Amino acid sequence: MGRFIYGGSDSSAFTIDDRTLAHLELAIGTKFRRGESFLLTLRGRELPAGQGYREFWMNPAVWMQFHIDRPEAARPLNPAWVAAMVAAASTDRGLSLVREP
Repeated sequence: MGRFIYGGSDSSAFTIDDRTLAHLELAIGTKFRRGESFLLTLRGRELPAGQGYREFWMNPAVWMQFHIDRPEAARPLNPAWVAAMVAAASTDRGLSLVREP
């Protein structure tokens, strides 16, 4: 399991499956390279309490890290999954983690 850290604080660290996190990192990077900000929503199992949701304004000016514990578990990357995440991030609802197609 990897960790997504938002805003530079360990209190804002979220555990996410390595494979999902690697795809999320690539999708976020794609949006940032395009100069686009968006909303990211983490729900339920991605949160320390296992319920509810947290929303994050994703912008290149915000400090964030992606810690992938087992990079080999994330490979090979699925371009269709990254594209689905990028497309979701471009909607009014923003990006939430979806299952791999």
